[in-house]
Amino acid sequence: MKMPETQINGSVRLGHYLRRLRTGYGYSLRKVEEKARISGGDIDNSQLSRYEKGLCYPSFDKLRVLANIFNVSIQSFSDVIDLESLEQSRPLHQDPEQALKEGSEEVRLGNFENAYACFERAVELLESSLNGSGPDERLGRARLSKAVALHKLGKLSLSENELRQVLRFSSHLTQTLLCRVILQLSNIHAELGDTYLADLEARRALEMARSAGDREGEAMALHGVGRIADEDGRSDEAISFYRDALRIHDEQGNRHEALILRANIGAQYIARGKEREGMRMMRRNLEETRISGFRRQAAHTYTKLVEAYYRRGDNEKVRKYARESDALAGSGQVRYVDILFLNAYYLWKIAIAEGNQVQERIAFGRLKYLRPSLERVSLEVSDFDAFIEKGKGRKP
Repeated sequence: MKMPETQINGSVRLGHYLRRLRTGYGYSLRKVEEKARISGGDIDNSQLSRYEKGLCYPSFDKLRVLANIFNVSIQSFSDVIDLESLEQSRPLHQDPEQALKEGSEEVRLGNFENAYACFERAVELLESSLNGSGPDERLGRARLSKAVALHKLGKLSLSENELRQVLRFSSHLTQTLLCRVILQLSNIHAELGDTYLADLEARRALEMARSAGDREGEAMALHGVGRIADEDGRSDEAISFYRDALRIHDEQGNRHEALILRANIGAQYIARGKEREGMRMMRRNLEETRISGFRRQAAHTYTKLVEAYYRRGDNEKVRKYARESDALAGSGQVRYVDILFLNAYYLWKIAIAEGNQVQERIAFGRLKYLRPSLERVSLEVSDFDAFIEKGKGRKP
């Protein structure tokens, strides 16, 4: 028997999120009720009030209506509830700067759940200290950091929403911080598949960084433009932007970003037949990640090798490097679902090409399992989705 909604304990976090969406649009409870009715839904204002207080969960149909009203994905509601599990691990810092510092270190180590908890605590402390004054640069910096952590956790819609919260007080931000916010939006939109908008934002961020003399921001923007060119198949342009970004990061001593860029360039070289030069860069990367303990960068490097050797048609090396990448991406506190999906995708493709039905079924099963956890839209994700849509995903 279906349990009435009023008898189910709800989610306080989801309630806060719904209230923030509603007030962000300037809607009253009754206005949401009217919009729900127009869209064919049925949510009265008393129901929405209970949802916002965390007294009960909305049904899936009601979440679908609310997602349409507030222009967010249904996945974002699920993500909000997932983050509730981090409440107990939230640090007890009373100093927001200390929380931000610890969060940055957790990001560096690839512990994105811990990083998120630290950044959320920093936002909480800074908001409570405003005392009626408006948002400022410190709060903007904390919210940007929180958005980056959400992005790393694969919660793209929530990350985008956090960035839009920052843009509401953009007049209070320095040019440097505003540049980073726009660049992070570009990264989100690129992963959601809107490469045209992402490219415009990345190039705008590049102009802003150069105007402000922000070398690190310039390098990050160059990386963003290069990544979009890479995904569009413009490899010469991508390599040029990657090299410029890498040069600046090396000058600034930013090893974290340099490792990602070096893997991207090395993969391009290997795919184009410059295997010796490409592997030299990859080996250097893997050695540095091993010494520094950068698990995400190491897994990324192995996956770029998977992609490069898939383009070369070397299936044995695809399998070899996919195993190495999986071992890293699937271990630790946070699983890197995007990397695991890419590895499974290329194993699936070579199994199909080789007519290996057993391996094809195994890889296909992994893809089906991982796909619901991804908001990211890449060529690989789109290809798999198209396969499913055609009905070929049904196995006898």
